[in-house]
Amino acid sequence: MKKFFSFLGLFLSIIIFVSCLSENNNKPLIVSSIPIWKNVAEYIGGRDFRYYSILKGGESPHGYEPKPSDVQKTKEANLVIVHGLGLDDWAVRNVDKKNVLNIGELFSSKYPQVKKPGYHVWANPVLMEDVYFEVAKRLIEFYPKRETYYTKRAEDYAAMIDQLLGRIDNCLKEAKSKVVVIYHPVWKPLLETFGIKVIEIARTPEEQVTPERLRQVIEEAKKENAKVVIGEIFASRKVPQTVAEAIGGKVLILNPIPDKDYVITLSEWGEKICSALKE
Repeated sequence: MKKFFSFLGLFLSIIIFVSCLSENNNKPLIVSSIPIWKNVAEYIGGRDFRYYSILKGGESPHGYEPKPSDVQKTKEANLVIVHGLGLDDWAVRNVDKKNVLNIGELFSSKYPQVKKPGYHVWANPVLMEDVYFEVAKRLIEFYPKRETYYTKRAEDYAAMIDQLLGRIDNCLKEAKSKVVVIYHPVWKPLLETFGIKVIEIARTPEEQVTPERLRQVIEEAKKENAKVVIGEIFASRKVPQTVAEAIGGKVLILNPIPDKDYVITLSEWGEKICSALKE
């Protein structure tokens, strides 16, 4: 009898597991080019959807070639979220446009600065508040009865970003300098949101940095008393290090494509930048 009940318990566990697996597979699939959009959708949609990010974090989206498994996921997707504007167009090849949420294309009509070469929407915390609302609108199309819930989630997240920006602003009041040199233009929107002046080494992602350009940057950095040079984890550190040594400063390496909740990411960026500027 004991063996019978053990077998019955195991059988029921299998049935429940298979049932849950089947239910999960029936949920709409949201695919994103980079993990930032996945985390946005997951915060808004919770358990109502399945989520997949092509890039996993810490990789450059420039020139990425999707794997066969990535292509298969985009074919299966009910919604594909991309930055657009040439950054990750590889994610929506042969994808029906009605199934795509192109953040850059959508925002370029509302925010002219988004059209600038090398502009990355997620590096602007103020615009990211709007991103949460736009994602909520698309998820509501799948579950109209969840409109109040999804909208409230977007409102709550926007409030968290506002609160965090206030804390970062207070931290930066103790900064010795509010001028930073950046290797890649990805950081410009973030730093300008923080009220920090930016000196760009490469003014576009494609610019080849010449000795003359380095001379100009070093001269301006010395004039502005800049002591921090920001580079990226997947880019060469030679150029940032050259500039830092010339101005008597330090290199701060940040990850522009993290796989973390956006507020956590923003908090880490702000804390590291603020700490570097206080030294």
